[in-house]
Amino acid sequence: MNKLQQQVEKLKEKISSGWVQVIDVDEGWYQLVIDCDRELSLFDPHYKILQVKEKFGGLRYYIKPSETCYEPRRLHDIISKYEEIAAKTCEATGNPGVLMKSIGGWYKTLNPEYAASTLHYAKYSEVNKETKDTEESS
Repeated sequence: MNKLQQQVEKLKEKISSGWVQVIDVDEGWYQLVIDCDRELSLFDPHYKILQVKEKFGGLRYYIKPSETCYEPRRLHDIISKYEEIAAKTCEATGNPGVLMKSIGGWYKTLNPEYAASTLHYAKYSEVNKETKDTEESS
């Protein structure tokens, strides 16, 4: 297990009881999740994670502020910042990425060159490109 994986495993200790003890993102987002936690912890060292996952190609980081947190809005601003960064970061590699969609309708934020070079993601296409192509053919 590498250092990033160890840090992500450690984050599971912050998951609130009653929630699944999983950080459900691919390796390309590990550093983002770790950095988000580090920044959140500066404002609220005792916050709890409810869920960290990928959904529709975007990072979702759900939390419960501690009772001693005086700036819960600041926590949500921090999360929004990292969700915006994730929207431009390949989930698999951590390199620059764009929103892509599979033939079956699954969304992932991927680096197009990486996606094209892998068997699993080769049939994903850029969402903005699909929209542009559809508009041009109308």
